[in-house]
Amino acid sequence: MQTDDPGRAQESVSSLYETPVALAVDGSAPFRYEMAALAHPAAAAAAVRFTGTMRTTTRAFPRLIVAHAARGSHRWQVGGESGDGRTPFIVPPDTEFTAEFGQLHLRTFSVTTETLDHVLRGMIGDDPHHLQFSGLNRRAENPRLVAETLRFLEATMLADEKVAASPLMRTQLMHQAVASLVTAFPVIDPEEGERRRPTARAVRRAVAFMEENVSNPISISDIAVASGTSVRALQSAFHKAFEIPPSTYLRRLRIEGAHRELRAAPPGSTTVRDVALRWGFAHTGRFAQLYAAMYGEHPSHTLRR
Repeated sequence: MQTDDPGRAQESVSSLYETPVALAVDGSAPFRYEMAALAHPAAAAAAVRFTGTMRTTTRAFPRLIVAHAARGSHRWQVGGESGDGRTPFIVPPDTEFTAEFGQLHLRTFSVTTETLDHVLRGMIGDDPHHLQFSGLNRRAENPRLVAETLRFLEATMLADEKVAASPLMRTQLMHQAVASLVTAFPVIDPEEGERRRPTARAVRRAVAFMEENVSNPISISDIAVASGTSVRALQSAFHKAFEIPPSTYLRRLRIEGAHRELRAAPPGSTTVRDVALRWGFAHTGRFAQLYAAMYGEHPSHTLRR
């Protein structure tokens, strides 16, 4: 979306973040608003650009939001914290937020607390009992990780319609964003750790879950939850059982699915890129390398046969 109308911009921002947002614009300077976003039932990524100087206020967001001012000036205040948007920051749900900014390029990622719970359960192997939303920005451990993740989301999902159209790619990238968020900001009690150790049965459950859902938008966190353990513990168990991490096991299953589709495709009905995206591979060149390592030929050769 693009507009020179502050009223339409305010409506767009309010719709994007699912809450009324007041936008006060300095009328002495030209105004321009541009927005690209990808919605998801559990999370959303967006890039917004403002030309001009303005102030925004909202009483509360329904989701947790992480944001980074890639360009421009940005000063924010949330709860009892304040800072410079050039360092990624968290806006907890149900917390008043104000910001003053100008000539801004802002990247954001928002996620429901239910999704946050799910990903954390996969990380620690149990339900997170003590989510901490206060003082997160003062205790940030690696905000640069979030900055790189937000940049990557804009460069992939928001810039390429084919990537955005792939359910597997959307879910993988959204889970990657949540994982980087909870790694960079301490939203769980540091004393909470892995509560369940993996067993051979857990590995079998993980393999069965992958095989049954290989064409569905599942993540490693989903697999850990389904197997009843944590991501870290599951990785250790897979190395012991197969000498590879679960992500590699899932990737091989998806390459096998792509192989079957390429072999069955009628001439001219699809492309290697489209098949790769459907099976969760954003980079065709990387997919071709992995495919050739498994099948001894380029995927385009399989498609032409």
